[in-house]
Amino acid sequence: MTGTSVAVEPVRAASDEELARRAREGSSDAFSALVQRFERPLLRFLCLRTGRVEDSEELVQETFLRAWHNLERYDPTRRFATWLYTIAKRLAISHQRRSRGAQLGVEALSDRAAAEPDPHTSASEREESLELWSLAARVLGQEERSALWLRYGEDLTPAEIAQVLGRRQVTVRVLLFRAREKLARHFDAGDTDAQGMVGGSR
Repeated sequence: MTGTSVAVEPVRAASDEELARRAREGSSDAFSALVQRFERPLLRFLCLRTGRVEDSEELVQETFLRAWHNLERYDPTRRFATWLYTIAKRLAISHQRRSRGAQLGVEALSDRAAAEPDPHTSASEREESLELWSLAARVLGQEERSALWLRYGEDLTPAEIAQVLGRRQVTVRVLLFRAREKLARHFDAGDTDAQGMVGGSR
């Protein structure tokens, strides 16, 4: 038992990039840790693109499968999240080409997020987050939603978001600006639920 606890703790403390490096070397434990870290945010990102939780769950699994089989192509000097979300975005595009006309499942996404709360956030924070992303799903375009999630949900830089979306960095900044402007117009003057997002200039 002692040996097991010593082996697990470094995995928990390691960065995404370190875990990816270990996974490239054949560590299934390291890759499992990456799955645990990214499974929930990937689902939310894909729901914002596909509109269906069920389809997004399948795409999450396919994203991890593709990542596992293509780890040798990952450059450890680059951020792992950027590489992973790029895979997910490409799979989502292929999915949308196969099934046109899906409507965004805001209620389904909200229900799933409420059923699987993030243990690191309070109930009030989760409620505010659900309200904000539900609003974003209703009033923003797909690329605006994606850019907003990658920036504020995953804390990617505009340059990294540009890599994921296949856009120029200036285009990403415009997407983020327009998304914040649209969200701001839907909040009352005294509503501060989305202050950090709609008022940010990052």
